[in-house]
Amino acid sequence: MVGILAMETVLPDRRTRGRRRDQDVAGGWVSRKRTLFVRRLSEILQLAESEVVDRLCLDRRTGVRVNQLSPLGVDAVHRAIADLGLTLDPLGWCPDGYLLRGDKRVLSRSEVFGGGHAYIQNISSLVPALALEPAPAGSIIDLCAAPGGKTAHIAALVGNDARLWANDAIRPRLDKLREVTQQFHVRLAETTCHPAQYADKFIAERFDRVLLDAQCSGEGLVDLRESSALRYWTEQRVIDYGWLQRKMLVAACRLLRPGGILVYSTCTFGPEENEAPLSYLLRHHPVEVCPIEVDIDGFAPGAWRPGLRHWRTETFHPALAGARRILPGPAFEGFFVCKLRKLPD
Repeated sequence: MVGILAMETVLPDRRTRGRRRDQDVAGGWVSRKRTLFVRRLSEILQLAESEVVDRLCLDRRTGVRVNQLSPLGVDAVHRAIADLGLTLDPLGWCPDGYLLRGDKRVLSRSEVFGGGHAYIQNISSLVPALALEPAPAGSIIDLCAAPGGKTAHIAALVGNDARLWANDAIRPRLDKLREVTQQFHVRLAETTCHPAQYADKFIAERFDRVLLDAQCSGEGLVDLRESSALRYWTEQRVIDYGWLQRKMLVAACRLLRPGGILVYSTCTFGPEENEAPLSYLLRHHPVEVCPIEVDIDGFAPGAWRPGLRHWRTETFHPALAGARRILPGPAFEGFFVCKLRKLPD
């Protein structure tokens, strides 16, 4: 009897064995997906697979943008941050952009952040607004604006002196956008909720500047230390986003005045979501690629790669060498940025 009882306590029942088989199958599937993901990124980023893994398993430094629109004034904001026992290391390539030394929770829980005097964001996200070169008194639209960090950055660069329009397709995200822009003292001319791929059909106005920080698969944000990091990632998902982004780019181009600037950005690596839709736009619409005059390479040599000329069976427009794919690293999240100018029809 003792032997039988002992066996009953050791041998798993049928349901337990089934769960273990499911876990083994799931574990193998996750491992194969991770291998595919790393191999793809190794090709795209021109890095060894081991380096790709290392770069996607980092605790990155926290970026901070001191808000020029703060009613306290920039000097007072700096003093307030210092009083929290925190230090800001200037980036050099971004006015009012810094890397934080200290616990970001101290800043995020303080009135400095809560009162909209300093914004916390990864420094890769500072590049699109700088590349856009917004000008005071101009008309500007941010087509996928939520949660609002880039919109707020644009407003700060022009001192709230522009006709700034913020759009997002998802209504709950639009509520967050309104909350963030109000918190960070942004003055908006319009706030709308239109799908970016159809925005030109709903918005009659034409703009001097268009920012399209497009919805994407988010490969640049992946942390491979997390077991669920690739839960939603598939190559088909990347391809599907590419078709959506092509439509978004065409709509964004139509919203732009001749001579105006369009900045396209994503937080993903796949050429299907970056070079492919941009190559389509360049071949079918009157736009040209412009240099991005943001010296992140001087700050972190080798931090970016030029746009790809080829990917597998596809050849892209040669001008896309002027695009920038930012590599993930100790400070930067993975990102892609391209700046275009609309030519006369």
